[in-house]
Amino acid sequence: MNTMIFRIITGLLVFCLCISAASALTATDAKQDWLDAKQRSLDAQVAHKEAKIDWAADKTDDNNRKVIDTGKDALHAALDEAEAWLVWKQREVEENPSLPADLRASIEDDVDANLAKIDALRDEVDAIETRVDLGITFLRMVGEYLELLTDVARNTGFVWAHVAETYADTADAYEAKLRSAAEAMPDNAAIVERLDHARDEIDSARENIDNARERYGQVVLPGTPLIQFSSGNDYLRIARGDLLSAHRSMNQAYALMVAQG
Repeated sequence: MNTMIFRIITGLLVFCLCISAASALTATDAKQDWLDAKQRSLDAQVAHKEAKIDWAADKTDDNNRKVIDTGKDALHAALDEAEAWLVWKQREVEENPSLPADLRASIEDDVDANLAKIDALRDEVDAIETRVDLGITFLRMVGEYLELLTDVARNTGFVWAHVAETYADTADAYEAKLRSAAEAMPDNAAIVERLDHARDEIDSARENIDNARERYGQVVLPGTPLIQFSSGNDYLRIARGDLLSAHRSMNQAYALMVAQG
């Protein structure tokens, strides 16, 4: 098996976000379980690598058997790590009351599907008898991991878009309050100009958030999920800039109101 691919998979899992399984664990507890599972996975990979070195130096049946057994252990440990990571991310979702019900339901559906994939892969690992079986199952796992990561990336994007939209709602409410107060003031042209600029930036942010959500919806296989995910992230970065600009304009408007008052 290729240790580097294991590392790439693990790195991608760490990078993305969001999913599940049921238990009474808190997010903090679940994170520690994942860290423990991650270490066990690394240890299993080391043991498998050492078994391969021993077999290369002395191609006996016993050493061949050790390669197979340690390979199965490494695959099981990788699946345990993935499951523990999913549980941790689900706890984070469950402990975030601001997420809408439809997004939670979507995440739960993807979680159930991915946990079923992990269970099916465990059965395949148990059935391994030869080094050929080991290689084939490993390649199957890589494919399933890519599907899992696609689901995680899509849900992560939707969560980020929801958070960005929440910030836009807050900016909207603040701008409306400032505008209401400014309209009652004399000589308010400069103030209104700043608020108009803020309004344009908020509207632009909402458009970019919608574009990001649309791109995240295209994070599926077959297709170009990584490109779509990256594009969605780009739209959110632009939206963030829009909201920061709106915030500056509203602060300027507030400063003008204080100076006039």
